[in-house]
Amino acid sequence: MKNDKRIREIMQTKVYTVYPEDNVFHSSVLMASKDIGTLPVVKQDGTLVGIITDRDIVVRCNALGKDISKIKICECMSSNPIRTVPSESCSGAMRLMAEYAIRRLPVVENDKLVGLISIEDIAKVSSFCPNKKHPNELCTLIEIAKGLQKSAH
Repeated sequence: MKNDKRIREIMQTKVYTVYPEDNVFHSSVLMASKDIGTLPVVKQDGTLVGIITDRDIVVRCNALGKDISKIKICECMSSNPIRTVPSESCSGAMRLMAEYAIRRLPVVENDKLVGLISIEDIAKVSSFCPNKKHPNELCTLIEIAKGLQKSAH
């Protein structure tokens, strides 16, 4: 698509991460202090191995009565998350997000985390919809993302 930016141009490069052996309490404190809902899980060498969200903590730990100060992140994270690469187009990333119903994608090079891209990041720079009378599927996704961005806190 014309004017379709690459992920490397808009991805967040300052990304907070956690290790699989950290406890879930540590990740929830980090999320609360930084006002974020997703943390990529990496090995010491930066290799992406998973992702943990605030929803994972609620559904896989709190709702089951687990003590989050004793549970390791690797026990409730999503392993092998959907990911993208810096050279991917924004429209390609949006298609991935739509297909898997996710709002954030880790960005990797050679399996190492180099950034994070969110549906909101893409919505901020989107100019994919030249024909508002007959929007395509991607235009509809962008409009939804813009609405989500306005309602997010």
